[in-house]
Amino acid sequence: MPSYPYLDKINFPQDLRNLKETDLPAVCHDVREYIIDTLSDVGGHFASNLGVVELTVALHYVFQTPKDKIIWDVGHQTYPHKILTGRKKELPTVRKWLGLSGFPKREESEYDLYNTGHAGTSISQALGEACARDLMGENYKVTAVIGDASIATGMALEAMNHGGHIKPDMLVILNDNYMSISKNVGSISNYLNRIISSQVYNKGKTAIYSFLKWIPLIGPALQALAHNMETSFKHFMMRPGGLFEDLGFTYFGPIDGHDVNRVVQMLQNLSKIQGPILLHVLTQKGKGYKPAEADPIKYHGVTPFNKESGKMATSDSNKIGLSKIVGKTLIDLTNKDKRIAVITPAMIEGSGLRDYQETYPNHTFDVGIAEQHSVAFAGAMTSGGAIPFMCIYSTFLTRAMDQLVEDVSLMNLPVRFVIDRAGIVGPDGETHQGLSDLGYLAGLPNMDIMVPSSAQDIIDSLHFMKDYFEHPIAIRFPKDNGDLRELKFESPNPIQKAKARLVMEGEDLLILSLGFMLPIAKQVALALQSKGYHVSVIDLFWLRPYDKDLVHTFIQKTKQFIILDESYLHSGASGYLLNEIPNNLIGKFLKTFALPLEPIHQGERNQILEHYRLTAAQIAEDLLPSLQK
Repeated sequence: MPSYPYLDKINFPQDLRNLKETDLPAVCHDVREYIIDTLSDVGGHFASNLGVVELTVALHYVFQTPKDKIIWDVGHQTYPHKILTGRKKELPTVRKWLGLSGFPKREESEYDLYNTGHAGTSISQALGEACARDLMGENYKVTAVIGDASIATGMALEAMNHGGHIKPDMLVILNDNYMSISKNVGSISNYLNRIISSQVYNKGKTAIYSFLKWIPLIGPALQALAHNMETSFKHFMMRPGGLFEDLGFTYFGPIDGHDVNRVVQMLQNLSKIQGPILLHVLTQKGKGYKPAEADPIKYHGVTPFNKESGKMATSDSNKIGLSKIVGKTLIDLTNKDKRIAVITPAMIEGSGLRDYQETYPNHTFDVGIAEQHSVAFAGAMTSGGAIPFMCIYSTFLTRAMDQLVEDVSLMNLPVRFVIDRAGIVGPDGETHQGLSDLGYLAGLPNMDIMVPSSAQDIIDSLHFMKDYFEHPIAIRFPKDNGDLRELKFESPNPIQKAKARLVMEGEDLLILSLGFMLPIAKQVALALQSKGYHVSVIDLFWLRPYDKDLVHTFIQKTKQFIILDESYLHSGASGYLLNEIPNNLIGKFLKTFALPLEPIHQGERNQILEHYRLTAAQIAEDLLPSLQK
């Protein structure tokens, strides 16, 4: 069993604050080693957490958490925070059923203020906390920790614009782990920051401004001149801060985020300065583990791996992720039609588009964490004659609802939406479950929807969508795999609009199955068959428009029908379908089997299905008392 001499003494931040400042580098070493040791066994978000060890230790050392508030953005960088706030022993359960969430979670700890699964929210939340504090006459510090990708989101910039206007006391820490904004870390920068963050400098500056102000006649002009000279000097010597200064934040940095004592010193100085402040901290993803330093993208999220070699367990070579199927198919399509463009909001890797980007860099548009922009941008591309495929996770598409309505569906612009991670996503938990998309898509004018039930369906659908110009159209599919031996990339199957598939036929019950619930639907039918019932199964494939001839015919033929939908019960396909099925047939409806309207926590898909009685055996058992013979 590994030993962690300093970390073994720490269960909560107060234990950390009882140590000497000179002990902090050793604490950081222990935290980093504990993360490496633990995640090599269980997997999880890796490189980003190694990158924030020193910053996390410094924050909890300087601030009196949980009274002082720390808000994390994005949430997958909070493993060191969880280790220091009472959850050290639970880290081996991270992202597992009934275990620790991989993100901040209010239900877990008073140290987690918000359930943070989406990026760009922390500055708005910190501003709200600061204003509530001032309104209620309280006294505590508020800090937002935001990544360099997240700070470019519209929401973060809106919050900074607001905060810079009303100027409450708050601290924003820009965790720059790609050095995408600045590289000027060095002795001059550190010297300037020590000066401008010191009380002597800030009190002296205030005294000088006050003195100049009272000089008769020319005082105000001198004061304005001094301020302009100071601002120009700071912008010249620390150019990255210009934007933040213009938004009303006092900028400090950049500083080395892996020098824990330096970060502590800065935080101590900044905690005594009033108004909104931005501290720019440079960190390295994967810090302290060579393979992750060399390839932070590969080690962003890991499966169990060999600590010495860094090698992760190999998967079945015949398996290919559905996201990669999308990327490969889009390459094939673009080979034949150069009008195609592929758009994604900062999900090149997750959406399986790395090979596409390398093959067609000029056709690939990674817009960053800007979902609203991405959808409006895609709509405008159709107007210019391009064929845009909008590749996005289900959970992130909800951030672009206004654009879906106003900038695509109402104008009937034929954007092709490729919605990944639809349905149960498993280890990422409630903030990432893709359980709402069918409900809101089916509620939009002009939006057509296909729900593939296999990997081959995805290939076929993408080929169909390329030449579909009638309406905007969406396909949605889960995080899953296909078998390369069974896939036909070069010779896709033809698709006929609004045609479903009859999979099984029987007169007692009809199962309308959506997407990857089809294997469960077949198993339910077989289980009921063993009890003497004859069951029909229709794979809807097209949800909107659906195959009315086939569906209505089989509702007439059977005694009852049910719907299987891997969505929230009240925001899935049922509301649309049940309002389309004629009144003379609706009386045969028995039940929709779907997820209840509550947060669906992390766990493997089969665990979640079993918990909510959505396995084939459980559905068949629940149906038996209600079936007619």
